Amino acid sequence: MSNYLKKIFEDLEPEEKIILYALGALNNTPLNSKIKLHKLLFLVSNVFPQLNKLLEFEEHFLGPYSEKINYILDDLISLGLVEKKGGKYKLTEKGMEIYKRLKPKPELKEVLEDFKEFIHDLTDDEILAFIYVSYPKYTKESIKWDELKKRRVDLAISLLKKQKVSFGKAAQIAGLSPIEFEELLLKRGIKWREI
Repeated sequence: MSNYLKKIFEDLEPEEKIILYALGALNNTPLNSKIKLHKLLFLVSNVFPQLNKLLEFEEHFLGPYSEKINYILDDLISLGLVEKKGGKYKLTEKGMEIYKRLKPKPELKEVLEDFKEFIHDLTDDEILAFIYVSYPKYTKESIKWDELKKRRVDLAISLLKKQKVSFGKAAQIAGLSPIEFEELLLKRGIKWREI
């Protein structure tokens, strides 16, 4: 590791490390939007409340938001540790070199990887629908929730088909009782479980 990278590594703040962990998880699988990074870190911070204090999530136009994440992301890009290509964020070679030296607690690494696996192939709207239903406090400032509510049944079905949520969670996202949701799936000819 070069002296330049050693200096960066030694000077990393905890919130910078968590963003590097998040981006580097799952073999540096890119995150396709800033929304995904915010929501990934928000979900993780609900498992580890000290991260919520560190990243300071607040209600925002697109659900839970941390201004700190944007500043840190910009800093990590200017340091050459993160790259943004076509709206996708991932670690650079230098970023991966530092990531490999970071030693997150195994439980943090596991939760980060689980949530990154959960969100990486979802659309921003699917993530937002999941977040808004799971954490309704974050709908207050939202500019998207009213639009998403009109499509919540389709978003719930999509999440169910992708096997990202349980039947019960999909019904909740759809805004229907389990019986109503099951009837809707039957009407549409959608199989959601093996018989």
